Amino acid sequence: MSVAELLRPVVDLHRRDPGRLLQILREAQEILGYLPRPALTAIAEALDLPRARVEGVAGFYSFLHLAPVGRYRVLFSDNVTDRMLGSVELMDRLCNRLWVERGKLSEDGLLSVDTTSCTGMCDQGPALLVNGQVLTRLSAERIDRIGELIRAQVAMADWPPEWFHVADN
Repeated sequence: MSVAELLRPVVDLHRRDPGRLLQILREAQEILGYLPRPALTAIAEALDLPRARVEGVAGFYSFLHLAPVGRYRVLFSDNVTDRMLGSVELMDRLCNRLWVERGKLSEDGLLSVDTTSCTGMCDQGPALLVNGQVLTRLSAERIDRIGELIRAQVAMADWPPEWFHVADN
């Protein structure tokens, strides 16, 4: 089955509406794991949009991926506040412990680590996202434990629930 055929139900569900491009891209990524060039071309053709526009939208958002990412996608906040609170050192620590380079997919496909401009949690930083779920008030010890859970491939539903607590300010 071609990429266009795989994505046809998604595009049809959204009535081939170019205004729904971002949602279509999200759903296409859920199906494919990332957004390869043939997917961007198929979506552009189905919506009658320039391919450059579709690629521009896909490249703008950190939650959309133009290259394969790990089963665990870790994004550290890269804003000034989180940097002052040690996010760069914590990211380096996780990368070193798990033998992965920032911005690269681990050899086993398990993990990718990168930055995002903001998690919206700088008041509870340093913070990161793992597969879109926020973890706040990070420490070296918590980073070590996160690394252990990822390496053991523990489902996030089985991670300590208090890690996902976000204070109501």
